Amino acid sequence: MDLDTENRLASLLLEEARRLQLGADREGVHAYLRKPNVRHRPNSRFLTATVRGVQQANRVVEVDEMWRAREKELELESKLKRRNKERGDSRGEKRKDDSRNMSSNSKIEEETTYNSSYSDQDDGLGDDEIEKFLHSR
Repeated sequence: MDLDTENRLASLLLEEARRLQLGADREGVHAYLRKPNVRHRPNSRFLTATVRGVQQANRVVEVDEMWRAREKELELESKLKRRNKERGDSRGEKRKDDSRNMSSNSKIEEETTYNSSYSDQDDGLGDDEIEKFLHSR
C-alpha cells in the first residue's frame, strides 16, 4: 500500500475513534457496542486488490507492446541486412580486404618497433620509445 492510502486510512480510523469517544461521553459503553454503519466505510482490501490488479494488467500490456516493438525493430534490421547483401556491395568487400592487409602490416611494424625500442641502458625507455609504445596500443 502506498503512503497516501495509508495516511487516508489512518485519518479515517482517527476520525471514527474521535466520534466513538464523543458518543461514549454522551451514551456510555453503548456507543462502542452499537454496530457501525458499514455503508460509509470503504472496503480498503477490495480497493487495494483492484488497484493492484489493474496495475499488473497495465504492466503486462506495456511489456507486450515493448516486445512487439522489439520484434518490428529486428524485422527491419534483418530486411536492411538482406538488402545490403542482395546489392552485393563490392566496395564493402574491398574495404574489408584492405583492413585485413593493414592489420597484418601493422603487426609486422609493431614487432620491429618493440625489438628496436628495447634499450640496454639502465635509464629505461626514452620519450620517443614511450610515445611509439603508446601509439601502438
